[in-house]
Amino acid sequence: MKPTATGVVIDKVSWRLLTDEPLYSLRFIDREGTDELAAVVRVEDLDWFVGARCPLSLGLVAWRAPQRVRVVAVGYRLHPGFGGDKGGVFHLDPRRAEDAALLRKLVARDTLTAIFLSADTGLHYTVPVPLAPDQLQDWRSALARLNTAETPELLDDGQTFEAACAALDARYTLDDVLSGRAGMAK
Repeated sequence: MKPTATGVVIDKVSWRLLTDEPLYSLRFIDREGTDELAAVVRVEDLDWFVGARCPLSLGLVAWRAPQRVRVVAVGYRLHPGFGGDKGGVFHLDPRRAEDAALLRKLVARDTLTAIFLSADTGLHYTVPVPLAPDQLQDWRSALARLNTAETPELLDDGQTFEAACAALDARYTLDDVLSGRAGMAK
């Protein structure tokens, strides 16, 4: 894949936050009021990702915890051209307006912009990452099932959401999330 211009703009506040993120910790940058969305990650050696065949894999599962709290887990695996894969899972709360907007943008596109930043954030490499149509349909279906589940949700004090995330992480691995084997039954 060749790097391309994307038009994605990272504002100063987001840029400062990215400099504090751990290496290989993927985050989404979502410009409010636009359709722009990018996956951004700081990496140890930017050269390992430049020209890598498929530098990023994503998975998404929607889950309702035993506490009836909704959680969306996004799994990611980075595939550098040298060295081993790196990956992780992070959680989104579909009741939060920011997370809901991010999820809507993610499932509405067939290509995601991935921005790889050098460790000091001085350099970057931008590449489009195609999202498979069947994968996107699975994600849309999972989010629709989550949003129409019949069990009323408990009020959340923040700790309940964190407990739900911990329960999801204890039950499913990164591979489960990436493959779609985790989450609500189809």
